Amino acid sequence: MAKKRVKMAAKKARAAVKPRAKGKAGRAPQAAASAKDLAWLTPAKLRSIRAELVAMRDGILRTVRKQSVGDVDNGDSVDQASQSIEKELMFELSDNERTTLDMVEAAIRKIDNGTYGLCEATQRPIARARLEAIPYARYSIGYQNQLEQKVTDAAEPGLDFSVIGEAERAGE
Repeated sequence: MAKKRVKMAAKKARAAVKPRAKGKAGRAPQAAASAKDLAWLTPAKLRSIRAELVAMRDGILRTVRKQSVGDVDNGDSVDQASQSIEKELMFELSDNERTTLDMVEAAIRKIDNGTYGLCEATQRPIARARLEAIPYARYSIGYQNQLEQKVTDAAEPGLDFSVIGEAERAGE
């Protein structure tokens, strides 16, 4: 059943990027480029990527299950502080792993429905090197850079402590 889904997904991916004779004049070259960019995603390659993603998902799930921290009421304040920091780190790690798990499962669904390899925002192919490095990548490098730039631009600048003490020096 899984083999059939992978074959259908590969067929849909190829059909989605085939150049069309009808339509806008600028679309055919772009669609041809898309087909060329996704040609490396053969059914065998998609099966291999899917198996890799399933293994990643299973590994993350095993790791998250092992990360249970037991509460220990005995010990002095230093022990309790240490345990508190350890718990905080565990929650942060599990949050990051949960995010990665969501992206891995989304990539598996994309393979199954034939949209793997396409940027979720622009619907253009994601570069092969990027998918080989991060098989669960959602966006092309260009769009990911745009997202990160927006986050950087939206962040408030930090406090400027460089002027501290200048008023005292001016009065001397």
